Amino acid sequence: MSDADFLREFDQIDGVKLPEQTLQIVGHEDVFATLKNQLKNNMLPNAILLHGQKGIGKASFAFMFAKLILSKSGNEDINLVNEQIINGAHPNLYILRKTKKDNKSFYSDIRIDEIREFKKTMQKTRGKSAKRICIIDAIDDCNIKSSNALLKILEEPPKDTLFMLISHRPGSLLPTIHSRCISYAFRALNDSHVKQIIAPYIEENEGQKIDIAIKLAKGRARRAIEVLKLNELGLLNELQDWLNLDQKSDFSHLSLAEKITKAKNNEQEFAKDIIIDFIAEEAKKPNDSRVKLASTLKLWEKTKIMFDEAVEYNLDKKQTLIHIFDEIIKIKQI
Repeated sequence: MSDADFLREFDQIDGVKLPEQTLQIVGHEDVFATLKNQLKNNMLPNAILLHGQKGIGKASFAFMFAKLILSKSGNEDINLVNEQIINGAHPNLYILRKTKKDNKSFYSDIRIDEIREFKKTMQKTRGKSAKRICIIDAIDDCNIKSSNALLKILEEPPKDTLFMLISHRPGSLLPTIHSRCISYAFRALNDSHVKQIIAPYIEENEGQKIDIAIKLAKGRARRAIEVLKLNELGLLNELQDWLNLDQKSDFSHLSLAEKITKAKNNEQEFAKDIIIDFIAEEAKKPNDSRVKLASTLKLWEKTKIMFDEAVEYNLDKKQTLIHIFDEIIKIKQI
């Protein structure tokens, strides 16, 4: 297996650095300082759960902290540790993630086979004197069997081993996994941090595109990079503007639904995420109306189901969007 194959992730963006290649912490310095202090005082737990939205830097954070631990506990120069991690060659770092099924596709989840292989590795003598670290990116990708197998390891962790579990949906994890970890919540990045992260991927004369990408990202650097990769942003910007209108008494949503339906698949997926995110944000806003809150939460769940069913049963995408837009208009009028 080549280094490239080892490092490549199932959702890797072409031309974008992997979390392993991260050289600085951006936006999560407070959590890093807390863990660094625990490391200094020899008070690190056996397992930590890093949770928050996808694309805000949790995996990059995990690898940066792993580099610090491996250099401190093994007394190796951090540059050497960094080089080994980038090349997938550090014997004390193990990464659990979806693996390749063949040259073109990955397995849909982290299988129990990966957990068993990891367990065998932990039974061997350490390659170096430093602590051993296991990064699970992401724990959400484990199926029931692999989750239960991992839980058994967490209940009786190997000596001098730190587990860093990354989760985008902590509410879906087994309660027993939660109980074995110390949790750290990661917040969405501010716009300046997003701009700092995406700076290497910005081409000349993209000022307006950058502004749109940052607006659509809502604190997720990965999402901003994905937006920059799109050829056309006008439709997504139009959708964002329509959602943010206070009054929606016209019929502009009908033509908007048609435009989204005719758009490319990646733009359609972005549009879905924007709609779901918008409804979620509406639910978080302070509101005196319990009816509106209940209706918004119900629509949030319903929207996700409707989008999934439209794909699964090949339903009319335009009518699905119109129905969702109609419901958003009703909520705005409460």
